Amino acid sequence: MLRSIRFKLIVPLVAGLAVIAVAIAVLMRFVHQRAVEQASLHEVQKAASALASIEVAEEDRLSALLEVIEQDELMLESFARGDRAALQARAAPLLKRLREAHGVTHWYFHLADPAAGIWLRVHQPELGGDVVRRPSLRRAVATGAEARGLELGRTAYAVRVVRPWFRRGKLVGYVELGSDIETFLVRLSRLTGDEFGMLLDKRRLDRVSWQRITGHPGRWDERSELFEVGNTGGDASLLSGLDRMEQVPKLPALLGREVRDGRSWARGIFPLLDADGKTIGAVVERHEISPLLAGVDELRLQVVVLVVLLAAALAALVIFLLETLVFEPVARMTRKLEELPERMARGEWQEPESPPHSDDELGRFEAFLDKALATVGSFVTDARRGPARPRQVERRFDGREP
Repeated sequence: MLRSIRFKLIVPLVAGLAVIAVAIAVLMRFVHQRAVEQASLHEVQKAASALASIEVAEEDRLSALLEVIEQDELMLESFARGDRAALQARAAPLLKRLREAHGVTHWYFHLADPAAGIWLRVHQPELGGDVVRRPSLRRAVATGAEARGLELGRTAYAVRVVRPWFRRGKLVGYVELGSDIETFLVRLSRLTGDEFGMLLDKRRLDRVSWQRITGHPGRWDERSELFEVGNTGGDASLLSGLDRMEQVPKLPALLGREVRDGRSWARGIFPLLDADGKTIGAVVERHEISPLLAGVDELRLQVVVLVVLLAAALAALVIFLLETLVFEPVARMTRKLEELPERMARGEWQEPESPPHSDDELGRFEAFLDKALATVGSFVTDARRGPARPRQVERRFDGREP
């Protein structure tokens, strides 16, 4: 079946614009998905930064609390004479108030010779005698000044501040306050509405101490290398799939998306570092992205509709230009050629009045065609008139006219 040039041009044009519109829609989907991923990753990075900021603020607060504790002469006297029971009786009620008001979870007393081990854990007086090799205590001993840092100990991963304690210019020992990082996760969760969980490298922990703290001995064997020490949401799926230290990235990263109860969530992870910069665990963060996805879908729909409308407008413009600049001149020339035999039979060579020719290739060709047709008509007219003259001559000399 024969098809016109109009069909052969317009159909591919419309199909091409439709393909472009679909391609743009697919591209927008990819771009928006990447934008959602970047936004989710940014939330994980913000959580890591927020945790670091809380750490700095907590160090300053613990330092201020130590300054107040240093003013307690009765406590200093008990420490100086080695009365552990009196010191515990004096410090325990204060620790309870500090825990409730400031989130302090750990309080240690170290002798002037740290090699003698922890002299008193106010928060766990039954544990003691173990030698501490944490960087903050080593720095305090080496410099004779306050030292601080986020460190992993035998029973906690906590922000710690250690300060030497003097009596009449003589070093009595060192006092240390700490806040478990789990309390920071609770603060972050309340502030952001997100869920947080923490895993530590259990190869660096004391199994007996941690099992006594958690009260769940069986949990120690849930994972081969990592140990769950905190989960603000209480949902086990938050930390699912994480078993070994090699799964902990060096930088904040996304773990993927999930749908629960018709709501979409993004899950991310960032490493926990000790004072020496070594990775000793990870924090997993989960936040809802349903509003973000809904906004992206709405924006993508608007973009697709706009692209379709622009494609339709472009197609209409191109079709209009083809009709005006190409098909109309071609149709006029076609009609002229189709009418040519009838005009020749009637002897009508005068070209009917036509619209002005456009100043382009088709316009110039149409003007040339008009001139060509007029020339052909004139030639045919002259050819028809040519044989009439000899007949008149023959009549004049045939001898029958006077």
